[in-house]
This record gives sequence, structure tokens and C-alpha cells, in this order.
Amino acid sequence: MAAELSVKATQSEVSWISISAPSRDTIWLAGSQGTIGRSTDGGETWSFSKPGSNELEFRDIEALDDQRAFALSVGEGGNSRVYYTSNAGRSWQLRYRADSNLFMNCLAVAPSGEALAFADSYNERWQLIRSADGRNWLNISNVVDSGPLSGEGGFSASGNCIQYKNDVWAIGTGNAVTARVLIKPKFGIRFKVMNTPMLAGPMRGITAIWPRAENDFFIAGGDLSEAQSQPQVMHFNAGEFTTLPTPPLQGAIYSLSLNGEQLLVSNPSGAAIGSLTGENWQKLTSENVWATQCTEHQRCYLAGKNGYFASFELP
Repeated sequence: MAAELSVKATQSEVSWISISAPSRDTIWLAGSQGTIGRSTDGGETWSFSKPGSNELEFRDIEALDDQRAFALSVGEGGNSRVYYTSNAGRSWQLRYRADSNLFMNCLAVAPSGEALAFADSYNERWQLIRSADGRNWLNISNVVDSGPLSGEGGFSASGNCIQYKNDVWAIGTGNAVTARVLIKPKFGIRFKVMNTPMLAGPMRGITAIWPRAENDFFIAGGDLSEAQSQPQVMHFNAGEFTTLPTPPLQGAIYSLSLNGEQLLVSNPSGAAIGSLTGENWQKLTSENVWATQCTEHQRCYLAGKNGYFASFELP
């Protein structure tokens, strides 16, 4: 049975790039024109705020609840920043501003408040920015068991290139000769680096990752420079990568979400849902969808270009 999408109005002039849904009805969106959106009624009504200037582009939002959220803007020249609100977006505090030569791609926050941001490598060093409490931020580039490849970094397609799930930190990389995964359990000391068979090279690699355990995770991506290329979704388990059947989309996957035994993926050609083995893919929409997320209560959200926002219920 096809999922029935419920499309809701937001702001048509804003393109949404990241989504965070800490509960069934609470949704935070991050996007263009320096805009953050927030709803506490499943998208029926919205409030909007601007942590900084209109020129900032927010590409990741990580909400702890309906009041607290971190927002990541991207860009060089000091535009890569982390903002924080504790009052539902009525005011925002600048918590971190990267050096002018750094481009930060994505952010993940644990329920404890520990946060990690992943930036493109620079001067042959990883650029991992950590905060134990969301207030004080330090570069911890020495916590990876091997150095970056030439040009290695991440993609700011949806905020999914770093994730904290199931007590595991996981990062997917791209733009180098090999697309790799950096992975570390909650109480681990160093990230382990793993090669993957994902398509690699300039504008190619892993855009999204979702860990179920240290040795069990899903990755998605492909070639971001070619809109007609084949999307890629893979599962690592029992020491091996398995390439899943191709979703009914064109181009690299931007966003990957898991809910129980289902995978939800999206990119500018639409969104699709299927089983964890990639069987029975069902295309949900052909709208330009950059971000997806499902809650623990069987509701999923899609967000994308020109203010697009939709929800649907899982069976």
C-alpha cells in the first residue's frame, strides 16, 4: 500500500536542507536565507527565526527537544558556524565560528549534549570539532587512527555525513580516491577508518550514514556532479559491504534515514522507501527532497527545495 503524503505550507522562498524531529510532532528545519523553521504540531503551523544574517546557509539542524537545538551554517571565510537556542528559537547564541579556511559540512549531537562537527580536511589533517557540553569547542583532529587522503572531506547535502545513533559516532567521507567511513563507539578513544566500495573521486562519495552498531551501518551517496547517475546505498555487516538494489531515483542520494525495518532515502529527484535489504522500493514523490527523518512513533518527514515539506505515517 502506497504511503499517503500530507504536504504542508512553510516558506516557499526558502529551500530546506536539513531536518530534525526529536518527537512525533516537533520538527526543526534548517535552510537557505539564514532561516530556521520550527513546528510543534506536526507541520500544521510554523515559527521562523534567523540566527545570523540572510546570507548564511544552514545545512544541518540537530534538536534535543522542542526548546533546544544546534544549527550549523556552512561556507568559508568564517561562515561555518554553530548556533544554539534554548528558548525555541526566540534567540540564538553563536557557540562556534570556524577559521576562515575551514568548510564545515555536518554536525551530530548526542542526548548528553556532546557534539561533533566534521569539516573538510586541511593541511593534511582531519578537521573534527568537538564540544563536551555544546559550549566549548576544540579541534580533535588527532583522534582518528590514520590521516586523511588528499582532498578528503564531507558533503553538506543534508547534514547526514556525520551521525550519532545507537551509541556510535559515524562519519562518511568523499572527494578523495576512496570513500571511507570513520567510526567510533560512544566510549571509544579513536575513530577507526574503513575503506568502502562507494563510488569515489571529486564530488563523489558518501553523503549519508546511519550506524546501528559499530560493525553494522548503512551508507548512501554516489556522484553528485551527474544528476542522471545511479544512486548508491550499501550495508556493512559481518565484515562485508553489500550493495542494495538501486532506489527508483536518479543521482546521488542526499539523505538516508532508518525506521525499524525500513530505509528512507531522498535527493533532488524525489524520495523513496524500502526494506533494509533494499527490496520493494516505493517512490514517494518526485519533489526535490534534500532531507528526511522518521520519528520513533512511525511518522516520517520530508523537506526540500522551494519550501517543500511533507509527512506520512508508516504502517
